[in-house]
Amino acid sequence: MRTSAVVAALLVAAACDTGVTNPGLIPDQALDKPEAWPAVVVGARRSLSDAIGSSALTGGQLLYWGAAVSFEINPAGSTGSFGIPTDVQTGLPTDATVNADWTSSNVARYTPEAAVARFKRVMPDTLFPKSTLVAQVYLYAGFANRLLGENFCQSVIPIRDPDPTQFKLLPGNLGSHTLYFRRADSAFTNALGVFTASGKTDTQTVNFIRAAYAGRASVRADLATYGLVPWADALADAALVPDTAKFQVPYSAASPDQYNYLYWARANQSFRAHTQWGTFYEGYYRTTRDPRAKWDTTALNGDAAVAKFGGRVPFWPEAKYTTTAAPVRLSSGWEMRLIEAEAALVAGDTATARAKMNLHRTALALPGVTFTTVTEAWTALKTERAIELWLEARRLGDLRRWIDNSIPGDYVDGTYRGSVADIFHTTPIETMTAPVPRALCFPVGRNERETNPNVP
Repeated sequence: MRTSAVVAALLVAAACDTGVTNPGLIPDQALDKPEAWPAVVVGARRSLSDAIGSSALTGGQLLYWGAAVSFEINPAGSTGSFGIPTDVQTGLPTDATVNADWTSSNVARYTPEAAVARFKRVMPDTLFPKSTLVAQVYLYAGFANRLLGENFCQSVIPIRDPDPTQFKLLPGNLGSHTLYFRRADSAFTNALGVFTASGKTDTQTVNFIRAAYAGRASVRADLATYGLVPWADALADAALVPDTAKFQVPYSAASPDQYNYLYWARANQSFRAHTQWGTFYEGYYRTTRDPRAKWDTTALNGDAAVAKFGGRVPFWPEAKYTTTAAPVRLSSGWEMRLIEAEAALVAGDTATARAKMNLHRTALALPGVTFTTVTEAWTALKTERAIELWLEARRLGDLRRWIDNSIPGDYVDGTYRGSVADIFHTTPIETMTAPVPRALCFPVGRNERETNPNVP
């Protein structure tokens, strides 16, 4: 009977058509259908996650590379397979190294901007101005443009020439990175307009609105530092975001190409590529136990020798991201309080600046900042932003705008150990400016330079 059953099953299987037909790529027009619109929005969000720091399979490592260049982490392992490349370790990344990052960052910008154009074309005229799907892609376009502005040296977005009917990049010209901030400002403004027009007041929509105000406040702070908008514009937006508000971009444990890249590079699942050993954050957390700068002690060393430190170094990994699906914060109310503090310093109001800087410290039961001079106040502000925005792909943008504009105060960048044998130094032995100046931004990618005739 058992043999008969097996034979019968084989005969049935032979009679079935088990072939699979691959339909190929989804036709573009399929995305015009209303049932596809939510997926278009998720695609815009996913492209932003990829650019900030997803798996090497997708090429986005801005958070990781920026952290290495600005001493938010130190190298602790190999230069390949989730390690930090040699040119990034020295603080001078090449256009070849950041090529994939340039591409993924521009995909992150293009995807939501193209989604806006698609929605405008296919949505009814009565729906487009108040669709929360439209508002969301505007929101992601804002954060993608901010990511480019805070991390890349120049823009290649077309600029208007004297003929107002033309919109092109003038030959041989690379634009200012501040153009990305202006584009981000416009995108956030559009997001706010559409969210408001939707009339929705549910929790998700309110959170989106707060994220748009926070995003716009942050780029207006960037622009204000360059004297391109008044600080009052940033203050007005920041005031609308409560302390505990936050907006994050997600990652996923479902597939390696959706992992949080920074975490995976130190997850001790073959990779122990970076460490807090020798950074400012090592000593700061050891002294204060401030949870914003938490790292873990292990008895291990990094996964390979590091030439600049003369061998293998202790593996003390950051503990801000603890899973492959750990999200990265894009904006928060606590950042808004520091924008308010910075605006107060610009106006010479050190008392208000101190009060704003201490709000989160008080909430965390930490001692407040103290200072007696304006220069010391600026140092405190820069230090608080370094701690508050640690490992969020924001540090290079801050350093650049302050250094470009000769803002007073010291920085907490640097390496505080020169070798494994060193005791902890109270002052850095290597900084963003010495012994060799490090990059404050990433260059335009090599593929852009080799294929765009307008880019030298």
